[in-house]
Amino acid sequence: MKEASKSSIQVKHHSLCDNSSLNNFYSIDYKLIRIKNAVGFVSMKGVINEINGKGLIYIPCHTSVACSVKPLNNKQAELDVVSFKKEHFLQIIEGLKPFTVYEQFSNVSQMYFQYSDEFDDEFDSLIAVNQLLDSHKSTVMTSLSQSIIYKLISIYAPQLLTHTLSDKRVVDFIVDKVCQDLSRKWKLADLACSLNMSSSKLQRKLKEDNVDFSKLLNDVKLKKARDYLTYSDLSITQVANHSGFDNLAYFSNVFKKHYQLTPSQFRRSVKA
Repeated sequence: MKEASKSSIQVKHHSLCDNSSLNNFYSIDYKLIRIKNAVGFVSMKGVINEINGKGLIYIPCHTSVACSVKPLNNKQAELDVVSFKKEHFLQIIEGLKPFTVYEQFSNVSQMYFQYSDEFDDEFDSLIAVNQLLDSHKSTVMTSLSQSIIYKLISIYAPQLLTHTLSDKRVVDFIVDKVCQDLSRKWKLADLACSLNMSSSKLQRKLKEDNVDFSKLLNDVKLKKARDYLTYSDLSITQVANHSGFDNLAYFSNVFKKHYQLTPSQFRRSVKA
């Protein structure tokens, strides 16, 4: 990674007293803001996030930020603001590859992340290093910033992690994603977006692996239905609904076709 210029990363500390607040502003640079003992809200790109206590705010460059943040419980609020020039932020993200997808991280809708102490070591070190006059200062600050960004993504936005997956892992990703919300009417485009690829590319990958998308969705739902029939006392109608089938007759037909038994027959066979 290229050596950062002195102005590539800037760290500033701000305090908010009881009679002061943080209000609307426009950010030219990328920013990571650690905020402590504060209450209010921050809104960017139409997404409103509530602030309560301690958290981390991520702000993309050239972003209008609507906010109203005040100290909590009549105590002083603390803000540590790390600002990155766009070119250097891109270098930091580039240095994380193949672990992150910059385009997705740049457009992530969640901007506020409440936490306990996961980022404090890195932030405290950033503040300390920022006070030094050392030839390695910029390199250390870049490494610490990179650590914060990777940890942020890993904990709160794992969907932004690398999607340079093998065909098998693509299928596994789809299965995991669908299982998170079986009632959703999943479309190829939805999952392609999560994988940071076009619908045609995902379709081609599935075709190369002889995977039919519609059949894969049904197989996931049927496996869940099988588990409900085996381990729960839900009625057949409830099993169908919980597994993502909104038509009982259709559910019964596809279940029988897949397992050669009706749902009722299957339940009796495993409960016998």
